[in-house]
Amino acid sequence: MRLAKSSILTRLIVLALAVYAIVTLLSLQTQISQQDEANATLREEISATEQENQRLQQAIERVGSREGVEEVARNKLGLVTEGEIIFYNLGD
Repeated sequence: MRLAKSSILTRLIVLALAVYAIVTLLSLQTQISQQDEANATLREEISATEQENQRLQQAIERVGSREGVEEVARNKLGLVTEGEIIFYNLGD
């Protein structure tokens, strides 16, 4: 009788440990899936930031050139070259 009780107790302990292990594994799998989604989102943000950095770098290089300086002078400062005439459309 005593052997049967200890055998049942051992089986219950093993069963409890197995259930605990399964629950833990499922919880960890959920956490891994969430982290994978967060990782994908961060990779997209990194890609967008790298593209923006590249665009800004090109803008910096363009401003450093003669054409870039002329563009800023025309568009931002309203300057013109010698002999140039500007017409403004006052309609609309």
